[in-house]
Amino acid sequence: MALGIAILSDPSLGGEIPEVVPESRVSANDKGVVVLIRHAQDVETLNGDFAWAEASVIVRHWPSAPAIDPDRSVIFEGSISTPTRQLWIGDADHEVVMTGLTESSTLRVLSAKEDSPSADRVWVDVWDA
Repeated sequence: MALGIAILSDPSLGGEIPEVVPESRVSANDKGVVVLIRHAQDVETLNGDFAWAEASVIVRHWPSAPAIDPDRSVIFEGSISTPTRQLWIGDADHEVVMTGLTESSTLRVLSAKEDSPSADRVWVDVWDA
């Protein structure tokens, strides 16, 4: 199974994110977080070709730490630097920038319980550190 990645970092610090550790669902440092997700070509068809799979990264900004949904597992929680008060979320194909943060943000990455190492959906809760 091929693994895709989603990157979460301040736009000014993207070059300082951690190297991907394939054995870990999340690789992180104080500059960014890399989450393993389902790779886009992870769905093989009957004739041996690949169909495009999709992974969703749902990012929610909270005023303070939210309760953890009992149907989800926390796979990472930690603080990262967000000096431009923005969070870049992206992969090889798509990106979005969240604004309105403080200069340090706490991220909690969750997946569905019993999910595979390359989840097709992860949730990221963000709040002021």
